[in-house]
Amino acid sequence: MRAQVNALSRQIPVLYMLLLANAVALAYTHYGVAPDWMTIYAVVILGAICIVRAIAWSRARVDLDNVDACIKHLKRIRVLAIAVAVLFTAWAITMFGYGDAYQQGHVAYFISITVVGCIFCLVNFPPAALLVVVIVLGTFVLFFGFSGNEVYVAIAVNMALVSVMIVQIIRSFYANFAGLIDTQHDLEAQHKTTIELSRQNEALALIDPLTGLSNRRAFFAKLDETVAQTNKGDRFAVAMIDLDGFKPVNDVHGHPAGDELLMQAGERLRAVLGSDTLLARLGGDEFGIILRPYEDAMELIELGTKLCQALNRPFVLSGGTVQVSASLGLATYPIVARSSNGLFERADFALYHAKKNCPGEAVLFAAHHETLIRHDSQIEQALRKADLSTELSLHYQPVFDIETGLVNSVEALARWDNVQMGRISPGTFFPVAEKTGQVGFLTRVLFEKLLVDMASWGNEVPVSFNLSARDIVLSDTVEWLIDEIKDHGIDPKRLTFEVTETAFLRDFAAARTSIRYLREHGARIALDDFGIGYSSLRYVHELEFDVLKVDRSFVTPLANNKRSRRIVKTVIDMCINLGIDCVLEGVETDTQRDTIIGLGGRLMQGYYFARPSRVPAMDALTETFQS
Repeated sequence: MRAQVNALSRQIPVLYMLLLANAVALAYTHYGVAPDWMTIYAVVILGAICIVRAIAWSRARVDLDNVDACIKHLKRIRVLAIAVAVLFTAWAITMFGYGDAYQQGHVAYFISITVVGCIFCLVNFPPAALLVVVIVLGTFVLFFGFSGNEVYVAIAVNMALVSVMIVQIIRSFYANFAGLIDTQHDLEAQHKTTIELSRQNEALALIDPLTGLSNRRAFFAKLDETVAQTNKGDRFAVAMIDLDGFKPVNDVHGHPAGDELLMQAGERLRAVLGSDTLLARLGGDEFGIILRPYEDAMELIELGTKLCQALNRPFVLSGGTVQVSASLGLATYPIVARSSNGLFERADFALYHAKKNCPGEAVLFAAHHETLIRHDSQIEQALRKADLSTELSLHYQPVFDIETGLVNSVEALARWDNVQMGRISPGTFFPVAEKTGQVGFLTRVLFEKLLVDMASWGNEVPVSFNLSARDIVLSDTVEWLIDEIKDHGIDPKRLTFEVTETAFLRDFAAARTSIRYLREHGARIALDDFGIGYSSLRYVHELEFDVLKVDRSFVTPLANNKRSRRIVKTVIDMCINLGIDCVLEGVETDTQRDTIIGLGGRLMQGYYFARPSRVPAMDALTETFQS
């Protein structure tokens, strides 16, 4: 109805102008033949009606949103259509009685052409259009059909057929018109839905769907805004929080439990921070906070400690109770950085430092951290510029079978002698290489050197080679390792690949697949640094390791620590029961050696026996070292 009123408001003024023009033309041809009241006065009255109604329609402002007003408007059009049709038809039929055949023919032409034009002006409103057809064309057909003139009878029959066609055209046009309106309505509805969805998506784009907190995008947008709006003298801080031990919760209890833990963690953090502080989940188990304002560093450390303590309490999940810890890093504006990227990087470094050196605590970025960053940056740049194929080398440290005194195997240890920086410890450059994605290249360079060395030794001594967490989760890397072994003609059984629990924390499924692939091709797998991770027993249970290497942190206190002795004894017995080798790392004194022998240990490695050297020491132990 709204669409009909809107269309008719443009078409009906045209209808009235058509009526006026055709009526004036008919009056002109009958002037002097028909009475003046018909050719002058009647035309003036009818013309005035047309002009007044056309002006009224042109100025009409119908409230299309008011359905009742539209209904009244359409009813008025229907009434006026009847009145106008009757008036003009009666006037024209009366005019037919005057004049010659040409002038009478003009009357027939006037009625037929005018009614067709008017019908098409009213086609959007079938009730009015059909009334005009019935009144005008019905009168025309009856009048001329009974005129007795063969020509007019033929015209009447022809017009009757045209009337049927016109009715069909009206119905078809209106169906198309209604369909078009429905389509427009649907498009408008879809457009409104799209706008609403866009608005919702824009809001959702800033919300983490799991926790309901702000997301990474919202965090950085707010951080940029905060930096831009901060005045001289203002201070604020950025905090990064990471859950320690979250990955094992996912692995052991499943992802639904992990999601539940994250939601509860967000609620605990919000309870400590309040509703005014921006708290965002940046991804995984990492959260970001923008703290403003603050009084001093102690206030930040105290708040950071509260946040860590809130997350250190046990979480009661639907699948059971779990406990994780949280580490936190803080960076302050403008003391340590004045840009959003600088603040985030330094807060992230403080978090990394906390996880590495004091897990479960809050660390505020300080000057000495800047020194460490610069040092890491120097290492990174040196790695990029170095001729690693020349500067990298391998040293070998033997693992001895204390019962026989013979070398059981040797471990390949990386060494880097840089032209500018001198010798750099693997504990220094490997984490940087891992962080910057360069570790894969280091692995390939070192492994190729290892295979060349092994081919030159002329013996079948087994060798262990360390793989990074990134190496073991990449299928193309492990496939390359096996291809290289075959190309160099090395027996895969001579090689043991050492991996740490970090690899399984990164991607357990991928690490498991890689381990199976290496073992299927004959290589052995050792779990390095055993005992210092979160769920070592689970990995031993689910993965087929050939060797467990007990971390030196358990060996060092053996002489004076009963608990350490019990743990080492348990691990040794477990390995015996599982039928796998157990290597005790970091043996540096005869007391440690004797204690391990008393606990049932057999395979040992450490400075007490031999230091790493470029050429592996294959000599058997003397009785002094054995007993």
